[in-house]
Amino acid sequence: MNLTIIFCLVPFFVRSFLSNHGANAFAPPTFAIAKPCTVSTVLHAAPAKNVHILPTEDDVTSAVHKIVESAAQEAISSRGHFALAIPGGSVLKVLSSLNPSSDWASKTTLAFVNHKCVPIDDVKSAIEAQARTKFLDRWGLTDIISLGGTSDGAKEAADYEAKMKAIPETKLPRDGDGFPIFDLALVGVGDDGHIGSLYPNRDEIDVTNGPWTVAAFMKDPPSISLTLPVMQRARKTVISAAGKSEKYHKGKAAAMRLAIADEGVTPKDFPASALREYAVWILDEPNGSEMEEIERSTIEKAAGAA
Repeated sequence: MNLTIIFCLVPFFVRSFLSNHGANAFAPPTFAIAKPCTVSTVLHAAPAKNVHILPTEDDVTSAVHKIVESAAQEAISSRGHFALAIPGGSVLKVLSSLNPSSDWASKTTLAFVNHKCVPIDDVKSAIEAQARTKFLDRWGLTDIISLGGTSDGAKEAADYEAKMKAIPETKLPRDGDGFPIFDLALVGVGDDGHIGSLYPNRDEIDVTNGPWTVAAFMKDPPSISLTLPVMQRARKTVISAAGKSEKYHKGKAAAMRLAIADEGVTPKDFPASALREYAVWILDEPNGSEMEEIERSTIEKAAGAA
């Protein structure tokens, strides 16, 4: 797991001793059933633990495919269901070439890490419409947590959280603090360090005290986003960056260095840094080119690390 869990096995033998003091004072103690309780949400940029720089964009795609397949099979084997969260952007391209090796898609609940508050059938703007077109319909994945399709950011965020909370824990487990635990969260990072729709130097990154979702008004129309605690608590959180363009000859190399290795940034001014110690970071050579100190990796190591 990406999140450290402390199992609070609290013995009740002291209470038993006090309440039964006398003839039964030495009766065998009883114990409470274990209930996981989680550590606090991290709001500082801790050292990255799991960074894999691979030779090519195709290598990154292959590693992500293996992680998705492995996470799905592991979750279904464990409890019969797979909870997956995805963003938009380049991750959709990565997933578009994935052909599931089994029927795990039929046992998957899909949520969005972030989504614009637009009609869900708007192929130009709606991540759901794009994902359906590119791969979801082909996969046969139908259990999708959809937005309502309005431009009301606050209402959409509240309704989306309510929809997630209505899902039983057998499909979407919770931790001791009541946050959902996705089996796998694929998270995108923008050039400015935003994750989901948590943008730099805005209040949304500070929402850590309970809400699962938040409305983000950085752009018009607004969007919704999973909050930082939800991203940090996924069993496996994966951030990938691959490819380049005429505008960005090194892809997102500068952003990846800031997110992973720069000691001067904070989650407030570069939100991606809040996922350093939680995420498996998988980059191709152009996107990892500003971190020469990091040992290069392989598809197998990257896929096995998640």
